[in-house]
Amino acid sequence: MKLNDAIDAIVTSYGDIEVVARGLAVDAGELAKATAQPDTAEAIALALLKKYNMTAPVVVIEEVTEEVVTDTTE
Repeated sequence: MKLNDAIDAIVTSYGDIEVVARGLAVDAGELAKATAQPDTAEAIALALLKKYNMTAPVVVIEEVTEEVVTDTTE
């Protein structure tokens, strides 16, 4: 979902804005760069989106397999 659409959905909602924000997924890159004037509805919506769209860095774990050596001496 586009960030502006998500902010509009929160700002124009008549329901619980926490619940609305929790259900909206936005682009993390767009969210990281977003700013809003303090003490505005947009700033509150942006803060909620940041709260519920936290992303953790992806960690790639390489699988290490042990080489099996068969004992051929008897």
